[in-house]
Amino acid sequence: MSVVPGGGRPAVHRIESGIAADYLGQIEAWCTHPALAELVGMFGGSIPPGLTLSDRLSFLDEFSEVWDYRGKAREQSAGRLTNQDAGGAVRWLIRRLDLAVAQLERIEHLAGELGLIDELRPIAGDFDHVVVIGGGRYTNLLRTRYAREMATGRRIGNVVLAAASRRLLESEQDAVAVCAPGANTEFELMIAAARDVFGIDVGEVVEHVTRRVDQVQRNETVWRFPPDSNELGLPIMLLETPSPDPERRRANSADTYTFAARNANMHGSSCLMVTGQPLVPYLHFEALRTLALPYEIRLESAGFGVERYNRLSTLDQQHPAKLLQEVRSTIRSARALEDQLRR
Repeated sequence: MSVVPGGGRPAVHRIESGIAADYLGQIEAWCTHPALAELVGMFGGSIPPGLTLSDRLSFLDEFSEVWDYRGKAREQSAGRLTNQDAGGAVRWLIRRLDLAVAQLERIEHLAGELGLIDELRPIAGDFDHVVVIGGGRYTNLLRTRYAREMATGRRIGNVVLAAASRRLLESEQDAVAVCAPGANTEFELMIAAARDVFGIDVGEVVEHVTRRVDQVQRNETVWRFPPDSNELGLPIMLLETPSPDPERRRANSADTYTFAARNANMHGSSCLMVTGQPLVPYLHFEALRTLALPYEIRLESAGFGVERYNRLSTLDQQHPAKLLQEVRSTIRSARALEDQLRR
């Protein structure tokens, strides 16, 4: 996913035609890939010929419900669902598919063709910001490690580590015991990752989190570390993103990107979004929509390959059902971006 210019401030604005064409080209290249059509065919569908890009995305969005394993988990928890992570609806709890080995291997191959398997490294040699957003289990540590790899040997202005105000789940506790014993929130996992990866003294942040009145999903923290505080010699920010709807959900990826852009003064800058597979295509389109477009950011995305998850526990391994869930996420993110570009 190459560096592309964005357009406009976070308000109603006219998107430059060249920018819109570039982004639409990225969307079209992904959603018209033969691998995606083959995946649809494997699950009983057929993409009608001659569709416009908007209609194709609409069809794919509707069809991809067959891969919505998180949504199915929520449906099974009807009546006791409290948020989007409840009832086994988190990514790492998606169950494996009961299919023939040849079919599973084909799904993995096609997911690779769609850019959900292998490492993606940045092209540019300098960025104003490197941005890492948080996730569950080992994600904060793995993404932060990869951000350090990507920052090494490049000219970087600032590193932004942003995690949601979210209470950790019971299904994360084995990873928490390894990454950050005693952590209670996703933000605390990110604090530990900053400490372990960059050598930051995070004592004051930990004290702040420990002493405050806890309002999970409402908590908001902005903490800045100067260049002499860490092994990279760069300014580093630690951000805890509050939810805009804390009664119903935690902050999502779009909320976190927006919170990071506002607090790191990212308007008009260049940015490297660092994540890991199989989420690179999905989060790339999300970042184009919520960072590049509203804040005139020139964006490039990078991510480590799925093998880094596959070395971990069974819960962390990226099997075909998880890959298909992220194909669906990418379709929906691409559709939201395309809709914004057409306005």
